[in-house]
Parts: sequence; C-alpha cells; structure tokens
Amino acid sequence: LYQNSEVDVKLRIEGEENCIVEADKEQLLRVFNNLIKNGIQAAQEGVKPEISIGLRQQNGQLITSVKDNGCGIPDELKDRIFVPNFTTKSSGMGLGLAMVKNIVESSNGKIWYESEINKGTVFYVSFPTC
Repeated sequence: LYQNSEVDVKLRIEGEENCIVEADKEQLLRVFNNLIKNGIQAAQEGVKPEISIGLRQQNGQLITSVKDNGCGIPDELKDRIFVPNFTTKSSGMGLGLAMVKNIVESSNGKIWYESEINKGTVFYVSFPTC
C-alpha cells in the first residue's frame, strides 16, 4: 500500500511467518492502516516519514510493532490518546485510536505504546495465537 509513496516502510519478521490469530481481517486492516497513517502524520516537518513494522511470537502471543520517527507523544497527552473524540490534529474526529483499541480488545488482544519526544512512538499490538 505504501510502496510507492514518500514514506520509508520497513518490515521485520522474527521467527515463523505462518501464524494464526482469531480476528476479523477487515478490522485488523483498519487497525494497522490507522497506526501506519498516524505514524506518517506524526513526522516532523522536513523529515521523511519512516515506519518500521515488526512481527514476532512470544509466550503464545503474536506481537506486532509499528514504529515511527515522528515527534512523539507529550506526557500531558499520554492518558488521553485512546479516548474517543480526542485529537491533536486540525481535522478529524479523534476516533482513530479509540476505534483501534476497541477492535484490538474485542479480538482478545492488547495495545500499548512507548513514546519519546522528538524520537518517535512505537505502538504494540498483541493477540493470542491459535
């Protein structure tokens, strides 16, 4: 999807490539498209967006990471990013990450993140494997 865009996207798969999780394919596409899009939009002006996607299995979980080289999430916003109608953008309704969290948790998954100002953010999504 982002192959011919102005974004540098890297994929790193650790371990076995064939793994099954019980979740709706279309909903998972929404989750990862939203995380990637947010990462691209978080790029600082004049800096080419870089997105690194990782996939690994650990303790019966499939863990995906979506890392960006954006501006990071300030401490004062960290408690609100999954809240519906919260946004830092000039457009949009602030439903993206709330929707992502709902989809992930409805599929028995978990989502969390780590962020550092001026370095970027990594979102992690894990699902139990079948």
